[in-house]
Amino acid sequence: MLSKPIERLFWLSLVWAPSFGQTASLSDKAISNCPPLGPVLPAPKNPYSNPIVKATIEGITAALKSNVTLLGNATALSLGITSIYEDKPMLSFSYTPTVFNKSGTHKVDGDTVFRIGSVSKTFTVLALQLLGGKVNMADPITKYIPELCSLSREQSVKNEVTTVDWHVITLDSMASQLSGIGYDFGDDIANINHSLTKDGLPALKPGQYSACGALDINRPCTWNDFWNTYGKRYPVYAPYTTPAYTNMAYDLLGMVIERVSKKTYAQFVQEKIFKPLQLSHTFTTKPANDKLGFIPTLNNWWSTSYGFLEADGGYYSSANDLLEFGRGILTNKLLSPAATRAWLKPRTHTSSLGLSVGAPWEIGRTTSLTSDGRVIDVYTKNGGLGGYNTLFLLLPDYDLVLSLVMGGESSSLGIELVIASQVLTNLVPAIEAAGKADAIQQFAGQYIDKASNSSISLKVDDGPGLLVQSWYSLGKDVLASYADIVANSPGGAFSAGSAQEYLSIRLYPTGLQEGKIASWRAVYDSTAPDSVKDQSAGLFIIQGLCQTWSSLDNVVYGLRALDHFIFETNGSGSATAITPTAFGHKLTRKA
Repeated sequence: MLSKPIERLFWLSLVWAPSFGQTASLSDKAISNCPPLGPVLPAPKNPYSNPIVKATIEGITAALKSNVTLLGNATALSLGITSIYEDKPMLSFSYTPTVFNKSGTHKVDGDTVFRIGSVSKTFTVLALQLLGGKVNMADPITKYIPELCSLSREQSVKNEVTTVDWHVITLDSMASQLSGIGYDFGDDIANINHSLTKDGLPALKPGQYSACGALDINRPCTWNDFWNTYGKRYPVYAPYTTPAYTNMAYDLLGMVIERVSKKTYAQFVQEKIFKPLQLSHTFTTKPANDKLGFIPTLNNWWSTSYGFLEADGGYYSSANDLLEFGRGILTNKLLSPAATRAWLKPRTHTSSLGLSVGAPWEIGRTTSLTSDGRVIDVYTKNGGLGGYNTLFLLLPDYDLVLSLVMGGESSSLGIELVIASQVLTNLVPAIEAAGKADAIQQFAGQYIDKASNSSISLKVDDGPGLLVQSWYSLGKDVLASYADIVANSPGGAFSAGSAQEYLSIRLYPTGLQEGKIASWRAVYDSTAPDSVKDQSAGLFIIQGLCQTWSSLDNVVYGLRALDHFIFETNGSGSATAITPTAFGHKLTRKA
């Protein structure tokens, strides 16, 4: 770990780094519009060709080069960022320290292998889903491992406080940190330090603590150790009470994978994940060739066997392979689009407003990455093992993947989060600008149908989505008459004859697309920006006025929603026409 002064210096060197590129041109003032959760424009398809993105990447690279030496002379780092639409990473940065174990690589790059700790859990949950209809996530774990029920014999007193009720623990709860079972197995501190009686802990006899673990001083744990000892552990919570991190759940899921597939865990992930995604630098156990990896001089854990715990934290991988793993997830290479969408969702919240939990995602929620202040969910999984740390990150709203692997005496999750935070703080506004530049070319402009005297004008501004600047249907100003149109709708924002003081209409992609036809939805916002703060002040809900999710598709005319728009595009993705479905006119885009 870094000393406190050095760690603080590293923090400050990045936190106070200037913004790179031209992102300062974006407005700092958040607007009132509340878009649906998710992307507000299509992700840019060639982001690195955008000059703002390119300048930002160059700035980030320069900052990393200037500051990475603060990690000292014994810590390696490899960082990669890619868009799923580009063949090569837009950023690939590696640092080789001067002090390292010479049995490993002497030059760190994107293919250098590191231990990735709990990022392994992501592979395990994906593997579980690849069993398809052979498992049901709502099934109790005992359907696949009935022997778990026998663990209760290890408790002399059996009740809810002392004994895990395995019958009510589902595969889903285990995959999403909601099982309530014990954190870990092995590495009991009684096994590490037998002199703790001086600190007030009682003396223990053999058999009263686990005699195995992942630490160098312990032998690797076996399933025999588990069956003979784990039943002595008390439950932490009843399942689905609150998220409580556990490693052991994923090792049991690994056993489910083996029993259902009738293959070893390593064989299954090799066949179903590594091979299809061409992950040639990813392993469930130590690779035979040490030269593939970076090996620190101290606390390296490179050769430490994880025993049967490989499914929760035993993996080895590289920055480049993790980028390809993320690309495979976001491009639905292994799961169907529907299954991927379901996977990239939270399963529970935590006591932090900025952190939710998925299976096994750690989902960071932020409103600080874009000038409009909207909520963006960042799907991450971090891992730490001895002197190794890894951060794996997906940004579905922009189809981006980030991987950061570190190893050495200064390696820490804290430093990785600082680096990732500064990278995203600078890169996301640049990617946002690239998306807006594409949207100007692809969607902005005037659409007209002379026969019906109808038109609509779309603009890309500092706000999210596409702004409707003007809209006429059959010669009538829709923006001016909107209050009358919706006056009789259930829950309408206006009553008949009421004055319409403010209206903003913005269009957002839904992701529903067939060939050259794409579905978008509009948000009609009747709350003036300068009144949002006052109207929100009396509500107990944070951002209580942001209720777009409950208003979509709720005003219908002739079985068509007033908020539904369909774009027709050419072969390159640029719009040629738009149809406001409730109004029935196809409007052609002016050249």
